[in-house]
Amino acid sequence: MGSRQHLNQDEIASMLENDDDYSPLDSDSEQEDCLVEDDVRSDNEDAMVDFIEDTSPTSRQDDPENHVASLESTNLEVTSSTSHRIITLPQRSIRGKNNHVWSTTKGRTTGRTSAINIIRTNRGPTRMCRNVFDPLLCFQLFITDEIADEIVKWTNVEMIIKRQNLKEISASYRDTNAMEVWSLIGILTLTAVMKDNHLSTDELFDASVSGTRYVSVMSRERFEFLLRCLRMDDKSLRPTLRSDDAFVPVRNIWEIFINQCRLNYVPGSNLTVDEQLLGFRGRCPFRMYIPNKPDKYGIKFPMMCDASTKYMIDAIPYLGKSTKTNGLPLGEFYVKELTKTVHGTNRNVTCDNWFTSVPLAKNLLQTPYNLTIVGTIRSNKREIPEEIKNTRSRPVGSSIFCFEGPLTLVSYKPKPSKIVFLLSSCDENAVIN
Repeated sequence: MGSRQHLNQDEIASMLENDDDYSPLDSDSEQEDCLVEDDVRSDNEDAMVDFIEDTSPTSRQDDPENHVASLESTNLEVTSSTSHRIITLPQRSIRGKNNHVWSTTKGRTTGRTSAINIIRTNRGPTRMCRNVFDPLLCFQLFITDEIADEIVKWTNVEMIIKRQNLKEISASYRDTNAMEVWSLIGILTLTAVMKDNHLSTDELFDASVSGTRYVSVMSRERFEFLLRCLRMDDKSLRPTLRSDDAFVPVRNIWEIFINQCRLNYVPGSNLTVDEQLLGFRGRCPFRMYIPNKPDKYGIKFPMMCDASTKYMIDAIPYLGKSTKTNGLPLGEFYVKELTKTVHGTNRNVTCDNWFTSVPLAKNLLQTPYNLTIVGTIRSNKREIPEEIKNTRSRPVGSSIFCFEGPLTLVSYKPKPSKIVFLLSSCDENAVIN
């Protein structure tokens, strides 16, 4: 017989951890209520052992930044899948602040099911636009001759007013025509393409600075006069119409342009609704200041785009307090208005927390909308239960699911001090892909 080998405490602990019959949960009476699914120990056995070891008191002292389940956090059923963890609450149902009831387990959807995406329409240009390859013709599919004629009509009216104060009328102050308006639009488009839109007018028309690409089209004096007189509506009617529509100076041109965007493209199954701030520093009653945007001053446009091609299908200007929502919340109003052209088509809409809400998700499933929605939702919504909000003892990377018919609400914890809530009306299960 050899000499007896003495083992220290670390070696004994290592042997116990490698023993299949040993579980750290057995040694802690305070963790008897923690329930671990038996079928987890198959493909994910190692991941589950790592998770249990992380929740032990010793591991928690070694890594205080890893906020995992404490000894007091009982009654949580944990399913670990590599880096993602699903926590199942023991209650059959939980409630939000407004008593909105959620189920903690997925059941059969009663009544009308969610509008599953069964559309098979190919996205892309419509048939009348499919064979247009010339860049100018493609441009004129959106900025049409009707738009140019409207600009010519009301710009000439403004030019007549401006010429009344001039002693001598030179060629630079004559009336305009459609060809010249197209030239003006071409100059403004080219300045954006060449990144020259930050230059002054003198620099644009100085051949030593910008070359001859602008001065060969028109003189600087003519360019400035056209910009001063550029109009898109009957200016005399603005006082009577502006009380009902603050966007009236460009409303007619805007509607023509947006209608062309709708006509020229067939959207796919997945759409997105979001907002964009278009830079504008002129006088405007609904101009906004958003400091974290590239253009800090501008007009905000909620838009609906195709998720795959980024094509803008529809857009509505945000008019501030003068926006008439017919009693609906702003986010719900814009989603329903922007999706008018796709109502009843069983498409899916993805949006951020400014638009998403539980009443909107339920409403879109009904006729005549027949749309599903997926999006983040703000934590201050009264439908969100306290049980799925952030706690110090909750593991980082964990998810908690709750259900109501075709609605699925998930609470995900990416960081110790952050929780992300997502809502889906696609009748989904508690599965992490």
